[in-house]
Amino acid sequence: MADKEMSTAEMRRKAGHQEILGETLAKFEFFQRGWHPYTRFLDVDKIDLILRRRRGSTVQYREIQVKFGKLFKCTQKWELPLFSASSWRFFTEKALSDLTEREGLFLAYVLAPDDGFKGDLFIFPAKEFAELVRTSDRLSNGNYRVFLSRPHVEPDRWYMRRVPRFTELTSKTVHDVTKYYRNFACLD
Repeated sequence: MADKEMSTAEMRRKAGHQEILGETLAKFEFFQRGWHPYTRFLDVDKIDLILRRRRGSTVQYREIQVKFGKLFKCTQKWELPLFSASSWRFFTEKALSDLTEREGLFLAYVLAPDDGFKGDLFIFPAKEFAELVRTSDRLSNGNYRVFLSRPHVEPDRWYMRRVPRFTELTSKTVHDVTKYYRNFACLD
């Protein structure tokens, strides 16, 4: 490889709007579960996808906002005994208010490491997601710092961190968000 060529992982990191990647992955996942996803041309209402499916003579619709998070291997000394991988991002109070003002809105949170999507997708009713985030670490600027983390011991479980540093998984340090992992049933 020439010195001036970028690695594939580096190219992905420098890619444009990564939310579009999350939307594309979410569309595929929803389609695989019998929904027909449509992308909104204008994101005026903070809705990225509209899902449609026919059940007998009834047509069902769901509105989805998609968030994409890069999934990183944990490297900090304090977190290594607890977690194998984490994704983090910030949320403002306005973003959370926007989520809660729409009745029936869902949030699809897609996580992927640099080496490709492995199916790590969460589906939250938007109001429940906002409530969970509001109990997360709040910074001095008022934004919430949200970590979704997979533990070493039980790799099928996922946690949303509530505080910045800790030594054990308790209800004061994390929320167990495993029930939202690939939670397509909440759309029924």
